[in-house]
Amino acid sequence: MIQSDHNFAHRIGRLVDQTSWFAVLLAGCLMMAVALFMSFEAFARHFLDSPTSWVMSVSIFIFMWFIFLSTPYGIKVDKHVACDVFVSRLPDDTRQSLGIATDILSFLYILSMGYFGYTAFTEALDFGSMSEGLVRYPIWMLLLSIPSGMILCLFQILRNIHLRTRCLHELKMQSEKLSGLRPATAMILFLISITAGILVFFISQPFGILAFALILLFWGAPISFALGSVGLIGLVFFHGGPAGLNTLPIVAEHTGTNFLLLAIPLFTLGGIILSRSGLGEEMYELSSRWLGWMPGGLGVATCITGGILAAMIGSSTAVTAIVTLVAMQPLLARGYDKTLAIGTVTGSSLGLIIPPSIGFIVYGFLTDTSVGELFLAGVIPGAILVCMFSAYVILYCKITGRYEPVSYSWKDRIISLRKSVIILLGPVFVLGSIYTGLATPTEAGAILVLYSLFCSLIFKKINFKGLIQCIIDSSVLSTMILMIMMGALIMSNVITLLQVPSNLTQAIINSGLPTYAVLICIVLFILILGMFLDGGSITVLTVPVIAPMLPALGVDTVVFGVILMMLIETALLTPPVGLNIFTVKGILNEPLSLIIKSVIPFVLILIFGVILVFVWPDLALWLPSRMR
Repeated sequence: MIQSDHNFAHRIGRLVDQTSWFAVLLAGCLMMAVALFMSFEAFARHFLDSPTSWVMSVSIFIFMWFIFLSTPYGIKVDKHVACDVFVSRLPDDTRQSLGIATDILSFLYILSMGYFGYTAFTEALDFGSMSEGLVRYPIWMLLLSIPSGMILCLFQILRNIHLRTRCLHELKMQSEKLSGLRPATAMILFLISITAGILVFFISQPFGILAFALILLFWGAPISFALGSVGLIGLVFFHGGPAGLNTLPIVAEHTGTNFLLLAIPLFTLGGIILSRSGLGEEMYELSSRWLGWMPGGLGVATCITGGILAAMIGSSTAVTAIVTLVAMQPLLARGYDKTLAIGTVTGSSLGLIIPPSIGFIVYGFLTDTSVGELFLAGVIPGAILVCMFSAYVILYCKITGRYEPVSYSWKDRIISLRKSVIILLGPVFVLGSIYTGLATPTEAGAILVLYSLFCSLIFKKINFKGLIQCIIDSSVLSTMILMIMMGALIMSNVITLLQVPSNLTQAIINSGLPTYAVLICIVLFILILGMFLDGGSITVLTVPVIAPMLPALGVDTVVFGVILMMLIETALLTPPVGLNIFTVKGILNEPLSLIIKSVIPFVLILIFGVILVFVWPDLALWLPSRMR
């Protein structure tokens, strides 16, 4: 009987996993179709003078379904970002127990989103509400995505709880006794801290939000569901009951129907295909052949390769992985100091600063700032940072003499240039389409997808199976970002209702503190957050609170966007959560202490870059002002 129950649970579990896989594949293929539709729209509008009437509506409809179809698979593969600095150090059985606790918390948030999403769906169905735009469709068809996706998420969460329970049973059957914090003790501490966090709400709702958020993050809850749960509790307290939770589907719809945010899955899809198409190898070969003769030439080529790849991929961590794979061995083979080589491949990525940057897209959405202006604002600071990285490499090699020049004939250089023309045209296609007005940032993301597919055909590094994996991986990654935004927007809705930003701004103005002191505090606060959270979480957590204060501080919103991205790039290099550090650690398997020591000069250069932009904001504003 027990074996029969086990087989039944196994079959149900496999069915849940397969359904989640099919859903994310469907979502990814639909997003690929959106890329084709939007590229056609940009072409038809500008070259045929015949804009379509259906692309916008269809793309937004697909985007909404894309988010909720992709989320369950992200739960299955455990790709929803969590702050596990403390939890990851616990014994396996304790970690699994806490995983069950945070899964139950996520279950309650997902259940609430699904229930009130279903309520919104039935209301739209009863009233016969229709969408706006040239192509109209019943709103219930759009809102159906929320309960449908949440049902899949609920089954996947239950599947995860079942697997964790089995894992706990197997650990208990082991003869050796695990040391450290025991599961029962950890669960008692978890429940006490959760209860304390809720009690703080009765004393002060603003402090209750902060305390509850920190508690959930500390215990390793997925950030998207943790922030959403904090917002959920806050709405219940603010409205005095569950009626306030009708806000949940409104926020979900606002996120899933925003044309600007549609750029995130498009840029992510294009970036992942590019990162696996052999682009990095070709770019590094070009840079090294033209610059290898100079002191530290291969190191400089590494910095420039990172900058150019950042201008096409838009993900700092992805660029770091590519540069590490293609540049580390050549640097060591040419006698470069290991510390310098590791620091260069780890610290020279600027995917969040040099456009196109997903970070700028998120920041532009949260602050209602032109993404095109933000992209332009990142160009000069990004170029300056690449130059400073390169200058450091040259100076280091000049002083130590730890390098071996590499000379190539002009024929070899010309051949490498001819082979790489398609690569160098990438930023022209993508960014040029934005700056010339031929495409919006979202349409530029669609153009990047087509360009990446073309590159994958040219370099022949991705087969059909690899393309499918790119589609799935990009869907999970972009949905993770969007779900974090959704959870943060629910929480920021409560923050706004409590007038936290306006009260904080007024308190700062009345404090009499000089502007530079306040700005230093903000910078230090973001750097500290960067030691524990990823860049997307930092952005959605801090921007709704800090952005309203910027006018009172005399800081331009565009300038602060550039500074924020530079600080997040710095955070990617700072332990204990620096993603770039652990990316390189996973590839090279070098001691973590050596990697941290190696990136210190690059961290200092980034901080110096922040100071430069603070002191001379025109470094960020000059190019946008010229393009208006």
